[in-house]
Amino acid sequence: MHSAVPWINLHIETQRRRVLGRLLCRVLLLAAAAHAMGGAISAQGVEARIASVNGRAVLSGNARPGSNLVRGVVVTPGDVIDTSAGGRVTIELTDGSLVIVQPGSIVLFQDYRNAGSLRELLKITVGRVRVRINHFGGRPNPYRVNSPTASIAVRGTEFSVAVSSAGDTEVVVYEGLVEVASIAHPLRRVIVEAGHGVIIRANEDVRFFVPGLAKEIGERTSGGRGHDQESVDEADSSGPISRQTGDSLRTASGVYERYFDNIVENGETPLPSRFAAFPDSHFDSIENPAYATDFTTPEGRMFFLPSMGGTRENDNARQLFGLGDPRSVDHSLSPQGSLFVPLPSIRTVVGGRIAYSRDGFQSLTLDDNTDLTGPFFAPGTTGKRSVDGSTTNRLFATSLIAARRLGSDGRTSVGFAVDYFSTRGRLFNTITQTDLTGFSSSELIKSRSFANRTRLIVGITRELEGGRKLALFYRYGFTSAEDRERSRIMNGGSRFLNRTSATGHSSEIGFRLRGPFSRRLFYGLEGSYLSATIDENARRSGVVSSKILSKSQRATLGFGLGYVIKPRTVFSFDVTGGLARINDARDESATSNLLETERKKASFLSLHVALQADVFRRLFVSGSLLSVTQSRVSDLSLYPDRYGRLMTGDGMFQPNGSTRDRFTDYFSNVGFGWRFNRNFLGEYIFSTDFGQTSPRHTLLFRYTFGRPEDRSPVK
Repeated sequence: MHSAVPWINLHIETQRRRVLGRLLCRVLLLAAAAHAMGGAISAQGVEARIASVNGRAVLSGNARPGSNLVRGVVVTPGDVIDTSAGGRVTIELTDGSLVIVQPGSIVLFQDYRNAGSLRELLKITVGRVRVRINHFGGRPNPYRVNSPTASIAVRGTEFSVAVSSAGDTEVVVYEGLVEVASIAHPLRRVIVEAGHGVIIRANEDVRFFVPGLAKEIGERTSGGRGHDQESVDEADSSGPISRQTGDSLRTASGVYERYFDNIVENGETPLPSRFAAFPDSHFDSIENPAYATDFTTPEGRMFFLPSMGGTRENDNARQLFGLGDPRSVDHSLSPQGSLFVPLPSIRTVVGGRIAYSRDGFQSLTLDDNTDLTGPFFAPGTTGKRSVDGSTTNRLFATSLIAARRLGSDGRTSVGFAVDYFSTRGRLFNTITQTDLTGFSSSELIKSRSFANRTRLIVGITRELEGGRKLALFYRYGFTSAEDRERSRIMNGGSRFLNRTSATGHSSEIGFRLRGPFSRRLFYGLEGSYLSATIDENARRSGVVSSKILSKSQRATLGFGLGYVIKPRTVFSFDVTGGLARINDARDESATSNLLETERKKASFLSLHVALQADVFRRLFVSGSLLSVTQSRVSDLSLYPDRYGRLMTGDGMFQPNGSTRDRFTDYFSNVGFGWRFNRNFLGEYIFSTDFGQTSPRHTLLFRYTFGRPEDRSPVK
């Protein structure tokens, strides 16, 4: 009996170990299953929901008919979003990621809920999509985006993908890193860092390029047809230009760009009315020379306007109030004057105006431990960068005016004027970069530009009953302009030089009617119609040289009210609307083949309110607010060049089709001033567009001599 006890104890111990082993295995299996289910639940917890829809977009797929897409719809794998009709769709994912489908796109959502290491987010068949992948819970959040020719892997970044109708894919990275691989040759993989762009075409190597500063398709731009846009330079395909540097330089040359847009591309420029109800004989005579007969004695006026602004690199309140980097200065000096002399013996008034403006921008940016770019530095190289830029622009304008009263009652006047405008601009920029080993690269860019415009103006005015006056005018103008890089040198080697030249002519007819509703309340009604034709020759690196013919028409109508609360205290309200049509056609210079057509329609509505009042003795204050709401529709068609490429004149991929945009801008002036005497006053004016560009600080000095009486309640 005693000999059996050890065997029994051993058997019991063996059975106990087997039970514990089975229990442990079950616990481990249960834990593994729970972990897998947790991962699946975490992945399944990611949901994509439509955050906004602008314009028309269609949702189809998953065996359901196409329907108009609306806000709040949950997008599931297999759904197709089609914005060919011009809509724009914003999709938010519950992990914080964001997808923006631009107009003219077709996008298939794939199995983004998959719990694998790299989830398939979407496939872009054609069009442009901007994607921001957020880090989920502080961890990498891997996704993949596909196109017919490329596969893009991301783990937390911001980038855009544009796919042409031929399947060519363009990837531009704004933040973080992405890995881009060719579908046809999967081993052709590249890492693309922020500021870089790559182009993937079937059966070709992946090519880097320098992305331009142009906005996304359908997004707002600050200028006209891309004159402030860096072109795609496949020869300089080694690195990006930093967005901060580019913005600084284009701010520097922005003065010329504004002049160029206003003169050459005036078919798209809104002309909001301000103070339409109140007359000002000096300004009115420059617009319509027949108003010059309002002067009964010799009278002149002189202005001097020094102005200064900061930079566009400020944020929030600092940008709003102009507290910028003191190393960057945007300044201008603008003396101008006008003089009118009556000749009673021949019932004629002669006169004119002259204006000069000198604008400049200087900037110095120093960055330590920053990513270096350019052909001499490998991606990921860090070091020091300094950017030294300066721009000067000189403007000269003059008008010669003659007006005469007709008829025995003298209530009808006619006037003639010749108006000349000229501006010259220069841009100098030096970028120096040094890596940790002490190796340096330096790039120097010199650019010049000019624009000239001459207009012949004929006007007529008629004084009606009840203090009303009706005025008509006709203007014919012809324009020439050029923007050319004089030199572009990097470490002693010359680079490709860009150039744009333009000539054109315009015709404009308009009217103005003013009168009183009562002794204190006045009104003004004005309108105009303009037709313009512009011929451009463009030479850009990375694309073929081309010729552009642009035809535009613009019509505006405005109405204003002015109320004199008491002497030298006035309130003004104006509303203006307008429509514009622009048709552009671009031909290849070498072959005359059609490369691009674009039809654009634009409309705007502006509201303007202003108040000026005396507050203490000779101290007065003023303030105004202007809002401009614009809507734009563009229909683009691209055709292959002699190399078979489909690209815009700036070298960017954009899908054919319509795009739409709508936005509102706000502008405000606030000032206070002092009347030194009846003829001389000074005023400080603070101007802002609420953060879009840097605010401006202006001192205005005005001296009027020879006036017999105050002509307008607005001083």
